[in-house]
Amino acid sequence: MLRIKLFFLLDLLTTGIFSGYMYAERGLDAAVAIGLSIFVAFSPICLALSAPLVLKLAGRAIEAEQVRLNNFDAILNLACVDTVAIPMNRFLTDGEYFVTDLVPEGFSQSSLLSYAASAEQNATHLLGKVILDSAERRNLKIQSVSAFREVPGQGVEALVNSTPLRVGNPDWVTAQGVSASAELLTKADQLAVHGKIPLLLGLGGMARGLVALRDEVRSDAREFISFLRKNEIETVVLTALNKKTAKSIAKFFNLENLRTNLTPEDKAREVQIYRAKGRTVAMIGNDFHDLPALVNADVSVLLNDGSITSLNDNSEIKFDFEIPTLEKFLLCREISLRAVKLVRQNKKISYLSWVALVPPALMMLLENPPVPFHPIAAVAGVLIFSIIILANSMRMQKLEEKI
Repeated sequence: MLRIKLFFLLDLLTTGIFSGYMYAERGLDAAVAIGLSIFVAFSPICLALSAPLVLKLAGRAIEAEQVRLNNFDAILNLACVDTVAIPMNRFLTDGEYFVTDLVPEGFSQSSLLSYAASAEQNATHLLGKVILDSAERRNLKIQSVSAFREVPGQGVEALVNSTPLRVGNPDWVTAQGVSASAELLTKADQLAVHGKIPLLLGLGGMARGLVALRDEVRSDAREFISFLRKNEIETVVLTALNKKTAKSIAKFFNLENLRTNLTPEDKAREVQIYRAKGRTVAMIGNDFHDLPALVNADVSVLLNDGSITSLNDNSEIKFDFEIPTLEKFLLCREISLRAVKLVRQNKKISYLSWVALVPPALMMLLENPPVPFHPIAAVAGVLIFSIIILANSMRMQKLEEKI
């Protein structure tokens, strides 16, 4: 839009200069006739028509695939994407977490799970909800807490009977001054190597055990990653998981580009780093913790499976695309590539209109122009090229039917 306005201002400036010159040389009638011819011939009307209809038809094709489109310009941006940033939870995995291991130190498994659930009872993160649900299904006692704090991507801390209780990433828990035995830390590493998520529980200043969870990988994610690889699109995984767990899961997809132990702000920073390198980044998010990265990406894509209403219902946030499945992203990408191809063709046609119309319009500045060029001829020429552009844009509708 800005470029169109600049062309229009240039058109007005050029027309004013030549009209003033003709007025001084030949009078008002010649200045008006020649000025109109130059103004119409130079006008960016054809260029302005090169994209809107294509994007409208492409948007309709995208929305027909049950995809919510909030930004039509994102269709063109999506075709330029060379880097896709993805989370791990509920993306490479199906999001159906379950508790696999309880490793207490100093008390029973039931007490370990009871304390962990007490700490997580007010958590918004999925892992905390799974732990709480697991304890409730076993009819374990959930103790009330007098204070609570959740650190996104790290863990939670609460006060139980005036005693600090922390559950989360082992590195984060120990960084809070909690002392853990070598046996517990070694066990945490072993669990992570097997693709499990170990959460360390600290009661007061001592670690009292591990709660491990795991998730199953998604079959459709493997096809998605394969598509990106075939199209030479770099894939980077942004996750709060520790490196060992993330590498174990990523190995299944042959993914090596991992950024682990990230907070939501860290994810946003990773996206900004890629953009600073000149990359065009699409961020696909599915959790509240992905929000900063989504906001900072060139193209924001919400994988909306119905479990993230906190993002989807926020009226202040408009994601470029909201897709129900990974397959829909691939379809959106295909549609965007076809749309870009048509827009480029239309722009070439608009440039051709200048080549055809501007020279004869400028020749009218000569005292005896070889070919008379009336303003009506200029209008007719612009109209013909505009019709050609609109007709070419309608091909998007035919391409849509083939997808």
